[in-house]
Amino acid sequence: MEEQARKEASSISASRQASSAAEIDNEALRDQVQHLQKQVQSLEDMLEDVQVASEREEATVRERIKRYKEKEEAMKKELSAGRKEVEEMLKSEATSRSRVEENEEALRESTLALENARAEIEILRAEIAVRIIFLNDVFAN
Repeated sequence: MEEQARKEASSISASRQASSAAEIDNEALRDQVQHLQKQVQSLEDMLEDVQVASEREEATVRERIKRYKEKEEAMKKELSAGRKEVEEMLKSEATSRSRVEENEEALRESTLALENARAEIEILRAEIAVRIIFLNDVFAN
């Protein structure tokens, strides 16, 4: 019986030791779980901060893209207007050249008509001079 009591005492002692070891293990595991939970929370906070920063940056980039597209559109309109203006100037230039050529032709024709008129006037003067001389000779005789 004594031996049985020793076995029971030894068994109880071993059971207490195992229970104490399990409590120590459980406490260590709880500490590890708390530590890991803090790390998870910290990482979640960091992730949230990164997401917020990413959203802000994305909004900024979208705004920049919007401004660049607006500038590009304005530049396209300006370029189109410039091209239209150049086309109009080229048409105007062509019209002006045509008018200048018409005026030059009219001036040549007028000059030619003037020269012909002068020549006719000279012929008429010569005829008048001859008639005057003829008449002077007729009246003088």
